[in-house]
Amino acid sequence: MQEQAISKEQTKTEATIHEIENVDSELYKVGMYTTAAFASIIGGWGLVCLSSALLQDGGPMQMIKSLFQAISGM
Repeated sequence: MQEQAISKEQTKTEATIHEIENVDSELYKVGMYTTAAFASIIGGWGLVCLSSALLQDGGPMQMIKSLFQAISGM
């Protein structure tokens, strides 16, 4: 059997500009989707609150009257 010398070579890897830009665009996509998800959750909550106010107050006209009474203080 012939013994072979094992040598360790260190290779330095460098990220290319294309790879860095690709990571940045992926992070922007994650941020965009996260923001859109929270905005849709808040918008849905707002619609639920508005519809419950309409049902509880007696209709849209009564709700508008109540709004003006609350603003004017009468």
